[in-house]
Amino acid sequence: MGRIQPLQFAGDHDGEVEKIQGFDFAEWLKNTVLKNDFVVMKMDVEGAEFDLIPRLYETGAICLVDELFLECHYNRWQRCCPGQRSSKYERTYEQCLALFDSLRRRGVLVHQWW
Repeated sequence: MGRIQPLQFAGDHDGEVEKIQGFDFAEWLKNTVLKNDFVVMKMDVEGAEFDLIPRLYETGAICLVDELFLECHYNRWQRCCPGQRSSKYERTYEQCLALFDSLRRRGVLVHQWW
């Protein structure tokens, strides 16, 4: 999906980034799952859910998912350094709730996962 960013290091680091091969999950799902299969999906994609779910709609792959347990990542505070906290994600909790609502309105049985 292209949303995974390299870690930012303080101090000496040569900037080397390890590349990994990605794949189109929606196409994989469509090529792997049969219409009559019962598919339960647990999605924890570290913020990429805001890109992946629309892709599932675009391709029609969402119709293959019978039940979805979704961990939605939002800008809650996390500990980053001694005595400091930072926001890891740009989305808000309200945007997560809207994502759940849009899935339910389209007939997807979705559960919030923590």
